[in-house]
Amino acid sequence: MKTWILRQYDYHVWANRKVCEYLQGLSEEVYRKEIVSVFPSIYEAMVHIYVIDSGWLSFFNAGGVSEVSPLYLENLKDSIDRLVTETEGKRIEELGDLMDDLAVRFRLFIEEHENLETVYPSGDFKASCLDYIQHMVNHGSYHRGNVTAMLRQIEHPGTPTDYGYYLYTLSH
Repeated sequence: MKTWILRQYDYHVWANRKVCEYLQGLSEEVYRKEIVSVFPSIYEAMVHIYVIDSGWLSFFNAGGVSEVSPLYLENLKDSIDRLVTETEGKRIEELGDLMDDLAVRFRLFIEEHENLETVYPSGDFKASCLDYIQHMVNHGSYHRGNVTAMLRQIEHPGTPTDYGYYLYTLSH
């Protein structure tokens, strides 16, 4: 199972990196352009992926959340605000560097975690580490799809990041 989830996670990191590299080839005006879409801009969609991935690593490092209390929700909001503020004014290259640094720390967590079937509470809900990581990968895929749609909306092609293409790149 560890090999499988590492491959899923590596795909997630590869796809995020591929989008960031693609966006680096466009002007800052393009990825910061305000668009009527799921996110106010392409940049903010990428920030969202970064913030949520960061949140998942914090969740795991804390051993989950036993009670989703008002204090927990307030601290979560503060953490999200801090991460968003950390990205303000940064170019996509710098956001990519933040994502790469997080990816190293997250991958190390997965590699060092002895039992990925460990169940983590999220209030009354409980799921395995594997399930949460798969959810995170799916979440990233969903929002990278938003980025592609937003790019097309402003007449720019996207870049391929689907899992099949990732597997193809591994063999070539």
